[in-house]
Amino acid sequence: MSLTCMPALFLGHGSPMNVLDDNDYTRAWRRLGEALPRPQAIVVVSAHWYTCGTGVTAMERPQNSP
Repeated sequence: MSLTCMPALFLGHGSPMNVLDDNDYTRAWRRLGEALPRPQAIVVVSAHWYTCGTGVTAMERPQNSP
């Protein structure tokens, strides 16, 4: 099996309203998603995850907190 490394990207999400808007920002993200190969894994680091203390998950499909 041959492994190919994919470059790492940092993408700041900007305004949460961008998920609803159709603007230059969201169109650029769409073009980027169409141009890149499909990743086998995605690492997400967010300050918007509410939990007591620090948590790290290593599950394929982590459950949402109630």
